[in-house]
Amino acid sequence: MLQRLLRFTLFFIGTLFVAQGAIAGKEPIRLDIFSNSGPMLPNLKLSTAEQLWLAKKKTLVVAVYSPESPPLMLDSSSGRFRGMNAEYLSLLQRALGINVKIDRYESEEFALNAVKTGKADLVLTSLRTNFNAVAPFIASLPMVSAYPALVTTQKNVMQPLHTDSPVTIAIAEGYPSEQFVKASFPNAKIVHYETAYQGLASLYNEKSNYFIGNNLASGTSIMRDFHQSLSIIKFWRTSPIHNQFIALDTQSPLIPIINNFLAGLTNPITNHISQPWLESGNPALLTKPLSLTPQEQRWLEKHPKLKVLINPYYAPFTLLDENNEIRGVTGDILNLIHLQTGLEFETVTANSNTEMVDKMLNGDWNILPTATYSPSREELISFTHPIITTPFAIVVRTSSGKAELLPGMKVAVTTMHILTEKLHTKYPGIDLVQVENTSIGLNLLAEGKVDAVISTQLTARYMIDHYYPNQLKYEIMADEAPALVSFAIPRGDQELKQILNKALDNISPKSILFISSKWVKLPDIKIDTWHLYNKQFYIVITLSIFIILSFLLWGGYLSREVRMRKQSQADLENQLSFRKTLSNSIPIPVYTISLDGEVQSYNSAFMSFFSTDQKNVTSTSLFDSRNPLSGIFSVLNRDIQNGLIPDKVIEHSIMLNNGREDRHIIHWITLCVMPSDNVMPTLICGWQDVTESRQLLSALQIEKDKAIQANEAKSTFLASMSHEIRTPVSAVMGFLELLALHNQSPEEDKESISLAYATAQSLLGLIGDILDMNKIESGSFELSPDWVNLDVLITTVMRGFEGLAKQKQLKLTFVNRLVKGEYLRLDPQATKQLLSNLLSNAIKFTESGGVEVSAESIATGSGQTQLILRVTDTGAGISQEDQERLFKPYSQTETGKRQTGSGLGLLICRELVTRMNGKLVLLSQVGQGTTMTIDLVTAVSHEDMISSDDLQPAVYPAKKLKILIVDDHPVNRLLLRRQLDTLGYKVDEASDGNAALILINENSYDLVITDVNMPNMDGVTLTRHIRSFDSDIVIWGLTANAQTQEKDRCLATGMNACLFKPINLQQLASALASVGTVNMTYQLDEIIDLATLKSLALNDPKLMQQMLAQSLRENDKDFLAAQEAKIAGDWIAFKMHMHRINGTAQILGAAKLQELAEKLENYSVVQADDSAIDHGMKLLEVELNRLREAINSFSPT
Repeated sequence: MLQRLLRFTLFFIGTLFVAQGAIAGKEPIRLDIFSNSGPMLPNLKLSTAEQLWLAKKKTLVVAVYSPESPPLMLDSSSGRFRGMNAEYLSLLQRALGINVKIDRYESEEFALNAVKTGKADLVLTSLRTNFNAVAPFIASLPMVSAYPALVTTQKNVMQPLHTDSPVTIAIAEGYPSEQFVKASFPNAKIVHYETAYQGLASLYNEKSNYFIGNNLASGTSIMRDFHQSLSIIKFWRTSPIHNQFIALDTQSPLIPIINNFLAGLTNPITNHISQPWLESGNPALLTKPLSLTPQEQRWLEKHPKLKVLINPYYAPFTLLDENNEIRGVTGDILNLIHLQTGLEFETVTANSNTEMVDKMLNGDWNILPTATYSPSREELISFTHPIITTPFAIVVRTSSGKAELLPGMKVAVTTMHILTEKLHTKYPGIDLVQVENTSIGLNLLAEGKVDAVISTQLTARYMIDHYYPNQLKYEIMADEAPALVSFAIPRGDQELKQILNKALDNISPKSILFISSKWVKLPDIKIDTWHLYNKQFYIVITLSIFIILSFLLWGGYLSREVRMRKQSQADLENQLSFRKTLSNSIPIPVYTISLDGEVQSYNSAFMSFFSTDQKNVTSTSLFDSRNPLSGIFSVLNRDIQNGLIPDKVIEHSIMLNNGREDRHIIHWITLCVMPSDNVMPTLICGWQDVTESRQLLSALQIEKDKAIQANEAKSTFLASMSHEIRTPVSAVMGFLELLALHNQSPEEDKESISLAYATAQSLLGLIGDILDMNKIESGSFELSPDWVNLDVLITTVMRGFEGLAKQKQLKLTFVNRLVKGEYLRLDPQATKQLLSNLLSNAIKFTESGGVEVSAESIATGSGQTQLILRVTDTGAGISQEDQERLFKPYSQTETGKRQTGSGLGLLICRELVTRMNGKLVLLSQVGQGTTMTIDLVTAVSHEDMISSDDLQPAVYPAKKLKILIVDDHPVNRLLLRRQLDTLGYKVDEASDGNAALILINENSYDLVITDVNMPNMDGVTLTRHIRSFDSDIVIWGLTANAQTQEKDRCLATGMNACLFKPINLQQLASALASVGTVNMTYQLDEIIDLATLKSLALNDPKLMQQMLAQSLRENDKDFLAAQEAKIAGDWIAFKMHMHRINGTAQILGAAKLQELAEKLENYSVVQADDSAIDHGMKLLEVELNRLREAINSFSPT
């Protein structure tokens, strides 16, 4: 015996070395097929060509490869080829009538290479996803399919089928994917193993909570190694894997023949092949899809999810896990139906048969999976083919002896049991006790409250074995037909019935029996009966807690009562104090009244709103007419009568007199309903004073309208000025172009120069009108009255229009009715502008005839005379409609629009006459000409007090002055140089401030004429630099900005004068004539009101001189004191000294000095910043210096 064993061992080892050597050398090992396949063959329909090809082929060589994968391939290392693949290849050999040989290769790569080189005809792959066949290979249909299976231990068989809890899951050979696992177990820890056996062993050894692998390998390993320990609890329909045949694409008939063979495999054939290798209930037995009609397929597409109605206490048929998913026998069967149909199931639970019937009547179900068939029930619902057949049984206590029904016994039976009527008829002496489910009945039996329970054998066996061993027993009711357990469905769902029947028929009875046995034999499973007894539990616990707490609370109640009362009183007082403070802190009036109008309470703002006289009556009833709110209550009473909604605020806009004035308020009211029925509702009222906000809104609207009008006026102005400025500029350019061509005679050149100069003067007049209008609108225009010889002034102005009148062949006449030798108190410049504007318009709009100017003075006494100045033309006249809009800014008549002009002349004339306290009257008719009349009263004198503004051109002899002109514009420098050369002065030039400083340091100049606006260094900055080292040199600013602010800015920086461009020879000569000392002198009557001063001094020249000298001393003293007070921060003293300077200026009539002093006086009141005060002090110092120079040069007569 020992020798035989030794020989066998040596033979085995030698065979093993040979096999390993062959593998190492990459040579195939020929395997022998071992098969137990029966006589069943698939029905093949081969074409003649295919049959001929097979006959010629005779032998098929099939390549397989390592590793082994039970149950598909086994024992290949011993030279045998066993397993499901061997069974199918054996069946293929018999079905095709061809010899099949098996060669095993080391890997898939070598197997495919064998097919490519012709050593094999086919490769049978291992389980995998579909083979991605690319040339030169083609693949067949799948032969065997496998699905993911969830495995756990039998003692944990009720673990959830999916969970978010952290669990450990084992998988083998990378199947399924981690993504697939995470879909059901998102927080799982996944552990990889090489084989299914290793993964299942980790589950068995409690290193894992679950194992997920393919159902073939898992089922085989469990059946072989873990039969009593592990169990598959779920199959998935998704992520299947298959094995296939691979061939060369040149073997064109081979794969179609294989596909023909695979398509002919029926379920009985595949079941016959699979059963020896797999346990029953494995979905590998369900290889063929259901044969569904198109109507049934459409029904499935429309109803992918069905509601399954179950009783969770009907073990082992229906159980629920913690995720409310169906488990037990029904759960496994539904899982197999899901694999075949793809249907999903939603659980609907009913804890009793009564509840189940209610839900069925409500239509809240699709399937009742554990219904017992009876003809009477079939009238109401439909049944599928029976799933399980189990006898009825009588369950009694073990001590009861024989299990039989005897008269007087209490027998528990579930409500609506199909044997209820039979039991009443057959055993009339028994007392049937209705229970909601079998579990309750068995519990009553064990407690001795009933004598027997009617159940099924399967349920009785399960419940007794698991929960009542040695307490209960059962006997089969042999005289009753067995219970047919089926799926019940609504009678109208015939397609569902047909689908379920097909799916159930596809599950073999052996598989159903295996599933039933599995659940019956499982260890104890906890059934959650909480829903059955929770109501009673809560009642008992509640009553117990209530009794205990009653004693505890009552014991402490009396001791706490006094303490709580005191605390409540203190809290109430605090709350009342808080509410009072809160109410009084609200800045708007708030008060409360009853529905009858009685004032109940109010806050401080309420009382503060009214005057002292009204405060005494505000607390009276609102029905009292003395109450200032009585008028409001009539409005509120309508809201009360209409019905108020609690907490809804109603507002009214009302005028309310507070005893001082009418105020605009927004009054509001809301109803407050108290929780207690004994307390009447209260009205909470109040108001918001919006008087100022409404006034601001009104003012804002007015300003908005002004802004819109101003914007429209600006647009009109820009459009008008664009035309009016371009027209004279075009004329000037045209005349200059003619002069440049030198094609005219001297007389024509002279005429062109004259016309260009006249056109330029008209352009200056246009700009002057605009500036005057700007001064008038800003309020900065001031008249400078003086004694004027009006006869000479009118003659001089008219002389300027003689040429224009002569061109149009118009007669220009002057009718003088003035008193000879009489001087009138007028502003000479304004008077000239008035007359010039009126004459310009008269000549412009007169085509034939003439223009007459008449002046008449009528004495009125007391040194006053009435001046009537008329300008009459024989032009086209002005219609009444045009007259109404003629004095608006930029407005023109239709005739005027064809002439040049800004549309500002008449408006300026009216404003000037108004400021002279006169009036301007227009009298015109269409076709009869126009008369403009100026009527005003002015002072008159016969003394020789001619205005300082000489009306005749003066000749100013040139002095020996050295002059520096500074301007960045070469043309401006050239013009000014030639003007000074013409007047006989020596001139140097500089292009900017920096160059000027260099020349001033190198030379000595009497006068610097600088442009104000220049790049690099402007004229203002240049002046500051010069004044830092030279205070004697005369500096004139030259600018085109003819605004008072610009002049003030220049003088404040240290300039002696500010001249405005353009400046002609006469103006330049006049200004240069005054340069002989360091500073220019100023006329006193330009700074103060001499007439007022003379009146105060009673026309005494000596007294006038004393008053002026005293004012200088006081002003200097106050100015120095104000500077010291500012440095010390003594604003009261600063204000006092500014006030003294202001008073002196008012007495002298020095308007500019008064304005500056008053502004500084106000600055100290509002605490302006230092920079603003410093700037104001500089301006005040300049004006004081001007006054000093004017007083020093003044000689009273």
